[in-house]
Amino acid sequence: MLRLEGLPVVHAPAITAAQMAEVDRAAVEIYGLHLEMLMENASRAIATAARAFLGGSVARRRIIALAGPGNNGGDALGATRHLLNWGAAATVVIAVAPERLRSLPLAQYRALAAIGVEPAPNVDRAALAAADLILDGLLGYSASGAPHGDIAAFIEAADASGAPILAIDIPSGLDPDTGAQPGACVSATATVTLGLPKLGLLVPRARTHVGRLLLADIAIPAIAYERVGVDARGLFDRGELVLIAD
Repeated sequence: MLRLEGLPVVHAPAITAAQMAEVDRAAVEIYGLHLEMLMENASRAIATAARAFLGGSVARRRIIALAGPGNNGGDALGATRHLLNWGAAATVVIAVAPERLRSLPLAQYRALAAIGVEPAPNVDRAALAAADLILDGLLGYSASGAPHGDIAAFIEAADASGAPILAIDIPSGLDPDTGAQPGACVSATATVTLGLPKLGLLVPRARTHVGRLLLADIAIPAIAYERVGVDARGLFDRGELVLIAD
């Protein structure tokens, strides 16, 4: 059940995928952050959002993370590690062979392997249907066009499961700028977007795919958003996880 009572509610500016890419670049190249740091911050924020979603405790809750090959997949893998540490019955399914993971998600995969966690070999539809929560980490804001292959199959299986879905940053298959769904698209119960909301999350036609919209602080400095003309100051003065006002 979706339980987000008590989270601060804020009005936040939205940005395009191109603006977010510039902010991410500036955070690393100008303001001295490391990609590994940002991914770890995102992973913990997602795990925190999952705990809030589940009423404040993840102990013994069945959580299945669906991870793609890119950074959203790395966020899902890292969040799984935190959730396991907090007592969840968490598992992960990767949509590609581990050797096809990009460098940052591969590091998260190896961190899970080091504590004895191996991804499930494929999507188990019965397990999805029985899950307390599914984490959608298949595609991120840099993806474009209709999902295909195993990614599309994972999306369709998650949507068919009937289980609650928490999308990471953006529902997989949703255009980050327009909110269009050119193919298979996750219909999330809630979405935890990172840094700032992407423009497509707020358009009316995306509402049934986004669900409730949460915003998580991953420690990108507000000055980085000023480079793209956006004022992001003061969004997290009451907490690192907030609800975006309807």
